[in-house]
Amino acid sequence: MTVAPGSALAVSAAKQAEMKDTGACLLQNCGKELAKCVTDEKCLEDLVCLQGCFGQPDEGDCQIRCGDLYASQAVGTFNTCAVTEKSCVAQRKDDGTYPVPPFDALADGFTIDTMVKEKRWYIVAGLNKDFDTFDCQEHFFDKGDDGKMYIKINWRVNRPNGQFYERNDVQRFYQEPDGKAILHNNGNVMLHYQDDWYIPAYKEGEWVYIYYRGTNDAWDGYGGATVYATTPDLKPEWIPDLEAASKKVGVKWSDFVITDNSCKPAPELKLTKPTDLDTLVDDAEVIEKDIEKDVKRIESFFTTEAVTLEEKLRRLESGLVNSGPGRPAGFVTKDDKNSTLTKKEQRQLEKVAKRLDKLQDNFRDDAGVVDGRND
Repeated sequence: MTVAPGSALAVSAAKQAEMKDTGACLLQNCGKELAKCVTDEKCLEDLVCLQGCFGQPDEGDCQIRCGDLYASQAVGTFNTCAVTEKSCVAQRKDDGTYPVPPFDALADGFTIDTMVKEKRWYIVAGLNKDFDTFDCQEHFFDKGDDGKMYIKINWRVNRPNGQFYERNDVQRFYQEPDGKAILHNNGNVMLHYQDDWYIPAYKEGEWVYIYYRGTNDAWDGYGGATVYATTPDLKPEWIPDLEAASKKVGVKWSDFVITDNSCKPAPELKLTKPTDLDTLVDDAEVIEKDIEKDVKRIESFFTTEAVTLEEKLRRLESGLVNSGPGRPAGFVTKDDKNSTLTKKEQRQLEKVAKRLDKLQDNFRDDAGVVDGRND
């Protein structure tokens, strides 16, 4: 993201003071992590992107988008220091947008097995545009020996040049012994995030409506809602029931976005206007292909990008650095992920993760899927 000329002048005095305090805290407490960050391609791009979000009307959404695009081990390490360990970035407080729904709004008879027995589900509609509406959300479910539900979640992050990143993770949920239609996911490393799923309605073997709210070190009280289905597309005949479920948890079905689970292969690379550092490598590849027939165009591109990059780095060096809120984004090493798990839990996670990978491969092999995915 870039900042329009003169936009820094529009940042309020309070916001400027906040940015100054954040920068001072980072330099004093996270200098080592910051130094590693600025030598890591993705982490540096993330910092530039985040700096460009300051003072924007959609600042929070912009910061989350940066976290989606730029993921690496250095990003995760820097965020851990800045947000979790040293609290250089104040936690965004719960504003009540996603309250806990009343228990009488929850469906009867729902259990972990409702989803596990179908093995594969798709998110076909989502409420929160920051978290719920990614393309190609194909998820695989299994049950561990510990009785918990494990999910391999897959999603795509679309990039400014029409390409995309493939993301995935493994999450685990458990249900309270009282049998209420609530699933919990906690004990996580990245920003100590915790999610609670509330199920107001479902149709066995077809769809499950999930309203969620969560907390992490950066944001307390984020939330949203999704519709899981055993088919990649939402069927129109479900909508009356989904509208009713939305009312039960206090949201509007009209605010949902239908997702795209067609999982098309990446398009041919094309040169894009150099306004985003994320596309530079792809742009360079296109330039390499076209270099003999369009030398002047290439020279113009690099001249423009050099100016853009210089300006972005200048703003970065001013110390206006932050870390975005929202659900976890970034890279967690295997050692980090296992650091909060007992040896038994670690073995269980690794065992089920392998089963989920095999389950995914089997489904795709049976469907004759040709993997056009982009790492």
